[in-house]
Amino acid sequence: MNKKLRKESKTAKKIVALIFVFISVFCAVFFAARNKFFTPVTDATAMAIVAPFQRIFSWAGSQLTFIKDTVNEVSTLHEQNKLLREEVELLRAQNLTASEYASENQRLRNLLGYKQVATQFDLVAASVIGRESATWSSVIIINRGTLDGVADNMAVVTEMGLVGHVMEAGINSSKVQLLLDPRSSVGTLIQRPESRVAGIVEGDIKNPNHPKMVNIPKDSDVKVDDMVVTSGFGGVYPKGLVVGKIVEIHNEEGGLLKYGVVDTSVNFQKLEDVAIIVASREAPPEPLQPPPQTPGTETDPYETAKKLQDAQQQIQDAQQQVQDAQQQQLQQAGYVPEDATPNEDLSREEARQW
Repeated sequence: MNKKLRKESKTAKKIVALIFVFISVFCAVFFAARNKFFTPVTDATAMAIVAPFQRIFSWAGSQLTFIKDTVNEVSTLHEQNKLLREEVELLRAQNLTASEYASENQRLRNLLGYKQVATQFDLVAASVIGRESATWSSVIIINRGTLDGVADNMAVVTEMGLVGHVMEAGINSSKVQLLLDPRSSVGTLIQRPESRVAGIVEGDIKNPNHPKMVNIPKDSDVKVDDMVVTSGFGGVYPKGLVVGKIVEIHNEEGGLLKYGVVDTSVNFQKLEDVAIIVASREAPPEPLQPPPQTPGTETDPYETAKKLQDAQQQIQDAQQQVQDAQQQQLQQAGYVPEDATPNEDLSREEARQW
């Protein structure tokens, strides 16, 4: 039974295929001979029969064209997307590089500005290239050494203030001990003119990010927000380098001394570029400022100084004229040799001797 059904199904498929082939051949022959024979009835009948097949072929062709265009477009978009991704990655890398260069340029500009202001120091710029793992917040490594003129115990600074000192200078690199190191000690002063209290700033194990100023007498004039600078005692750190400011004041356990917690002016967590003071000279004196003047009697100090200078010059000219006249009179009286120069200075005693 099943074999019979299969046989009939195959036969039906063959018949449909033959009909389709016949119609296709008929259509091809018809359209080829259409220009030679014109029969209205036959033409209308043929068009009615062929029209469904034309629509199917047209639809199939349009779909194939659409699929082809879509595939080409997707392929093009994929390639463009790949190129755009590569361009975006390149631009991101260039942007990061440019940002890094801009940041480095700004830091170096700040160091250069400090160098132009601190003319009493000879500075060598350096970059931080590492930190000791055992003493992360106490010792850094810089890329300058003895070949650059760096030696042990040289002070290290930034434009913000004191960093520390060189504890070990190598040929091309050096180790710098920071202010935060509990082993370091810096002689300091309170910058406020009314105070000028001396003390020592040293690192605090209990508070690694804030050193403390110790050895301050209990009755000393030290206040919160007082600026702390180096005192110059000891010969390692030049005088006047900014250390930080007092943020807290506490009494020592003995009761005779007190100490101040210092907020350093340098941010040691963001330390990237520093400068080594390879030579130090006495700072030039600050320009003199004229004293305050009484209201209503103000004068220009520069104009007054110029008038005073002109008056002194006039006095010197008058004195020279008097001396020239006296010398001329002595020459006429025969008391001065003929070969004496007119500008030769003679005292009254010498004139009497002549």
